[in-house]
Amino acid sequence: MPAMSVSETRRRMRACIPAALVAALAACGGQAQPEGNVTASDNGGGSAPQDTVAASKAPASPAGASAAARAPRFGERQLDHPDDMQMLMLAYRLEGREPPIGEWAAAQSRVAYADEFQRPALLAEERQRLQGIYDGTADVGQLRMNVDARFGEYDAARGGYYLDAFMPGSRFNFSVQPAPSTTAQRIVLQIDNPEELNFWPLDATAAKDVLEKNRGMRDVTLDSHLRITGIGRRGDGPVIGARLSGYAIGSDRYGNPLRFGERRFDPAQKAGP
Repeated sequence: MPAMSVSETRRRMRACIPAALVAALAACGGQAQPEGNVTASDNGGGSAPQDTVAASKAPASPAGASAAARAPRFGERQLDHPDDMQMLMLAYRLEGREPPIGEWAAAQSRVAYADEFQRPALLAEERQRLQGIYDGTADVGQLRMNVDARFGEYDAARGGYYLDAFMPGSRFNFSVQPAPSTTAQRIVLQIDNPEELNFWPLDATAAKDVLEKNRGMRDVTLDSHLRITGIGRRGDGPVIGARLSGYAIGSDRYGNPLRFGERRFDPAQKAGP
C-alpha cells in the first residue's frame, strides 16, 4: 500500500473561479473549465481570510513603523511546484505548529503492518522521510507553480486576451491524508492581489502570432511566482495568503516548449482586503 496519497510534485494546477465571473469571462470569449488536480471551491468571494496574519505589526514610533513595513514577515526561500504534503507541512510551519510526525510515521501501512523485528527500522525511515519534507519548508516565503489556463477570443476594443486563471477570488485547494488512519487535511492558497491579473495585453499582430504558434489551441501554462503574505484559518483548515508577483505565459505541447510573454505586477502595491 502507498505511504500516503499526494499529487505529483510538478503537477499542473488550476485556480478556482467564481461562477458569476466565469459568465462575464464567457462574454469576452473566454472558456473557463475548472478541472485538473485542484478541487473547485464553492465559495467565490474575492477577499482574503479575515483572520489572516498581517505581514508585520506596526510599532508605536513612526520610524519603527517604517522599518517594520520594510521587514519581510516570511522567509526568502522559494518552494517550487509544491505537492499537497509540502503545502500541509508549510502551513504547519507558518502557523508555528509542530506536525505530529511520530504519529503519522507510526500510522503508515508499511510500519503498522510490519512485524516486531522490522517495525523499528521502518518507523525510523518514515520519521526521517516526513521530517525531511517539513525541514524543506524552512524559511520559505515564495512559491512557484504551473497553472493551466485558456485564453478567449481576442478583445479588439481593449487589445488583448482574457485568461481564465487568476481572476478575483482565485484560490487553490490542496488536500492530503498524512497517513491511512488519519483524516484528510485541506489547505487553501488564497490570491490576495487587488489589481486585475487575468488580462494579457497584446496588439492584434502579436495576438494572431501567439495563436498560430500554439497551433490554434488556446491552452497555455502560466509559470507563476507568488509571495506569501499571511496565514489564517477557516473552519475547514489553514488559509495561506499570497500575492502573485507575475507569470510567464507558455506552452509545452508536443514536447516543443514555447514562451509567448509574461505579466509582472508591482510588488510595492498594497494588497487588497
